[in-house]
Amino acid sequence: MAIDGGRSPSKDQMLDTLLRDFRFAFRQLRQTPGFTATAIVVLALGMSASVTIFRFVDAALIKPLPYREPNRLVGVFGTNASAVQSNLSYPDYLDWKRMNTVLSSLDVYQTQGYTLTTAEGAQPVRVARISDGFFRTLGVTPVLGRDFAEGEDLASAPRVALLSYGSWQTRYGGRTDILGQIATINDQPTVIVGVLPRNFHFAADRAAEYWLAFHPNATGCDLRRSCHGLYGVARLKDGVTLQAALSDIAAIAKQLEQQYPESNRQQGGTLAPLSDVLVGVVRPILLVLLGGAGLLLLIAAVNVAGLLVVRSESRKREIALRMALGASAGRLITQFVTEAVVLAATGAGLGLSLARFATQLLKSLVSPDMMARTPFLRDLSWNGRVIEMACAIALGAALLLSIPPSLRIWSSELREGLAEASRGSAGTTWRRLGGKLVVVELATAMVLLAAAGLFGKTLYYLLRVPLGIVLLAKPTTLAPAPCWETRR
Repeated sequence: MAIDGGRSPSKDQMLDTLLRDFRFAFRQLRQTPGFTATAIVVLALGMSASVTIFRFVDAALIKPLPYREPNRLVGVFGTNASAVQSNLSYPDYLDWKRMNTVLSSLDVYQTQGYTLTTAEGAQPVRVARISDGFFRTLGVTPVLGRDFAEGEDLASAPRVALLSYGSWQTRYGGRTDILGQIATINDQPTVIVGVLPRNFHFAADRAAEYWLAFHPNATGCDLRRSCHGLYGVARLKDGVTLQAALSDIAAIAKQLEQQYPESNRQQGGTLAPLSDVLVGVVRPILLVLLGGAGLLLLIAAVNVAGLLVVRSESRKREIALRMALGASAGRLITQFVTEAVVLAATGAGLGLSLARFATQLLKSLVSPDMMARTPFLRDLSWNGRVIEMACAIALGAALLLSIPPSLRIWSSELREGLAEASRGSAGTTWRRLGGKLVVVELATAMVLLAAAGLFGKTLYYLLRVPLGIVLLAKPTTLAPAPCWETRR
């Protein structure tokens, strides 16, 4: 058997047949420009909606957090009769850190609105107070300068701070001589010792510009066990499960309740994966949006399938004639699949182009304040997961679009194709199929409408504000982190 160019003749023949199928598919689609244009546009709209929402879902829910071994990180909270996740007190934090046997590290953070004194006058600034090992727990290293040293969060230590990358660029022009400079925060001289990486975010609340070593305030409520104003973040020891850690923390909380009955009565402890803590209320919103986009894609696919049912009826004579001339069922199905692939691929290409604009449009609707709370939405990259999702949608659409004409091959009405000649009457089976597709489309539309209503309710109950205000709200006045005190 001769070999041509390193390929066997059978492979060359298969490639030649495939190319002829594609050329024939393009000719067939050009003969019905109205159908072709409508099918491509409908598919593109459905795909662009699905891919756009999936990019947000991927950035928020699928992409790993930008920390070292993020699956080992947990949020640490107290519990009480009115809240399943509440703030910690500083003395409780110290006891939990000392007594636990399941955490390799435990640190606390608190975001507040402070005042920065500059040459132009006092300015409000968002500040995070953190314990000295906070960034080591996350596995984050400053890009300039150093991290906090052990003990620098104590009241007796000098006041030091790290800058967020954005604050370094906007307030200090990215100067490398910023290390050692003094920033006056709440009338307290504070030495800047480092700058955090550009991609660092920890938006359990709004993003902070300055990260201060904690320095418990003896005149405030920091040292009172009854005063709860902190959140915890911890790293599980290797081999420790979340359930085992929960049991250990609960046992410590029970011991502290017995030891300090006045301040710790009915005070427990709990843990949650850090990804759940940072995503917060965004998770159900994105899942509802993804479900709505999926239903929209289904409606688009059903619409195009309905158009193909009508087109298959007009091609009944062509199919019957080709079978009479000896074309096998497999050969015809291959041709129909090729036409479906051309439609789906073209719709996918247009849909991906539209998805780029749709993504930018949705991002532009998010206010700066909302984006500060959800910084993971800034990186909506075209990564492998998004491309795989787009390819899966395109392949699914191609499979669905190839079904109506393929079913025509085994239709009993096909035998009448040659006899009917140019009569355009639709067969009974295909009229019923078209009617069923209309029913499916209407049912899906009703589900989508109901989902839209549930989405509105979800936003109301989770965010307590309407969708327009959530997306378009202007930055609000800085307020301190939630803080409450046990009544005695």
